[in-house]
Amino acid sequence: MDVVTAAEMRLLDERATVEFGIPGIVLMENAGLRVAEAVRHLWRCRRVTVLAGRGNNGGDGLVAARHLRREMAVSIWLAAPPASYRGDALTNLTILQRLGHTCRVADSESSFADLARELSRTDLVVDALLGTGLTRQAESPYAEMIRLVNASGAPVLAVDIPSGVCADSGRVSGEAIRADVTITFALPKRGLLLFPGATHAGRLEVADIGIPEQLLSSHAFVLLTKETVRRLLPDRPPDGHKGTFGRVLLVAGSPGMAGAVVLAARAVLRGGAGLVIAAVPRGIQQVVAVQAPEVITLALPENRRGNIAPEALDLLRQHWPACQTVAVGPGLSDDEESGLVLAGILKDCLLPVALDAGALNLLARRPAAFLGRAAGTVLTPHPGEAARLLGCDTATVQADRPTAVRELAVRLQGVAVLKGAHTLITAPAGPIALNVTGNSGMASAGSGDVLTGLLAALLAQGLKPVDSARLAVYLHGLAGDLAASARGEAGMVAGDIVEMLPQAYLELKKINI
Repeated sequence: MDVVTAAEMRLLDERATVEFGIPGIVLMENAGLRVAEAVRHLWRCRRVTVLAGRGNNGGDGLVAARHLRREMAVSIWLAAPPASYRGDALTNLTILQRLGHTCRVADSESSFADLARELSRTDLVVDALLGTGLTRQAESPYAEMIRLVNASGAPVLAVDIPSGVCADSGRVSGEAIRADVTITFALPKRGLLLFPGATHAGRLEVADIGIPEQLLSSHAFVLLTKETVRRLLPDRPPDGHKGTFGRVLLVAGSPGMAGAVVLAARAVLRGGAGLVIAAVPRGIQQVVAVQAPEVITLALPENRRGNIAPEALDLLRQHWPACQTVAVGPGLSDDEESGLVLAGILKDCLLPVALDAGALNLLARRPAAFLGRAAGTVLTPHPGEAARLLGCDTATVQADRPTAVRELAVRLQGVAVLKGAHTLITAPAGPIALNVTGNSGMASAGSGDVLTGLLAALLAQGLKPVDSARLAVYLHGLAGDLAASARGEAGMVAGDIVEMLPQAYLELKKINI
C-alpha cells in the first residue's frame, strides 16, 4: 500500500475530479459516510460531539454529523463563524442549518466553558478541526479546542489525521489531538506512520472514498502489509535439501559477545536457510558450538585481544564460495584489525552481504572500503549507527528519518534499513518502505542480531536485497508481536523473537477471508 504526503493527496483529489469527473463534494460525502460508519461500528454511542474546522476536513465531519443525527444526539461545534466557511464545507454546513441543526461556535471564554461541559458528558468526539494541510502549530481557537478534548478523557475519532499533527513528518508543534482511532482516506499519510504522529493517531483505519484504483500507486512511500509482503516469501520445494535453501557464512563475535553470534545463527536457521557457518574468534568457538548445536562453527585466528585477526581472511575465502550470503557484524569488535577483515570481505567477496553492529561501526571509519562494490549489500543501522555513518548526530537522524535512510542508501550504494519504531527500508532509488509490525518489547539487547540472521537467511534463499530487507523486517516485527501476545512486552528477550519466527511464517501465509 502506498503512503502519501499532503501534496500528493491533494493531487489525487484533483486528478479524480479532472480526469474522472468525480466532484469534490462526492469525495467529501463518501468520506463523511465512512466516518459515520466507523462511529456505528466501533462505539455504542448515544451522544457524539463533532468539532468541525473551516476546511474540507471540517466538511467531512459535517457530513458525518448529518448521517449520525438520525440515530443519536449530535452536537456540532464550529471553529469559526459560519459566514467564514467556504466551498464544499459551506455546502454541508448549509444543509445542516436547513435541516434545523444548531451549530455552536467556539470563539470565547464562555463558549469554551460550554464546550468543556459538553465534552464531559459525550460518548465520543469526532475531530474534524484541522486536516492534512497544517504546516504550523495550531492557533486559537483550534489550540483551545484541542486542549479541551485531550483534557476531557473522552474517546476520540480523528478524521483523516489528528488535528495538530503534520501530515508529512508526523511532527507535533503545540497542541495536537490524541486520538483512539484515526480514519484516513484513500491512502495513509506519512505523518500517521512516523513518530510522534503515529502515537497521536492511535489505531489507524484506511477508508475507500471512491478515488479510482489506478491513481493509488507509484508514490515515494509504501507501507508494508501482509498482502504485499506475503508475495515475497521464498518457495519451499518438496524435494529441497540444505543447498536448496541456502548457506550463510556468519562472520561475528568477540570476547564476551558469543551470545550475539548464537542469536544471529539461530535466526538464520529459523529464517529458513539450510545451513549456517558461524566464523568466530577461536576463543569463543566452543561457547557458540555448545549453545547452538545446529550451527557449524569455524574457528578464526585471533589477535592478542581475542578479536578476529587479519589472517582470518584466507580461511574465510576458502569457505564463502560454498555459500550464498555473508553476514558480518553481530558481536564483532570494532578494532582496527577487524576492520581489515571487513574491508577484505567487501573487496573480494562477490556474494550479497548483510552488515550490522560492529561492521557498521567499522564502515563508518572506512567508508572507502564500500565504494565500487558490485554485489548486493544490506545495511541495518539503528539511529546511532546511522548517525556515525552519515557524520551527524542521532537527533538529526531521528528528526527526518526518511531523508536519513535515503541518504544512507545513496551514499553507500546499498539497501539501507533504518531500525527503530516503524523501521524504514530503501534502495538508492525507488520507494521507501515503512514497516509497522513490532513493539517496544523488542527494544532489548540482541534483537538486531536476530534481524541480521533472518535477513541473511532470506538473501541466501535467493531474494533480491531490497525484497529480503522488506520481508525480514516485517517477519522480525511480526515474530515480536507474537512473542508479546504470548508473554507480554515487559521482559521479552531476543530469544523469544527467534522462537516465534516459524509461527510468524505461518501467520504470514494465512489468507484472511
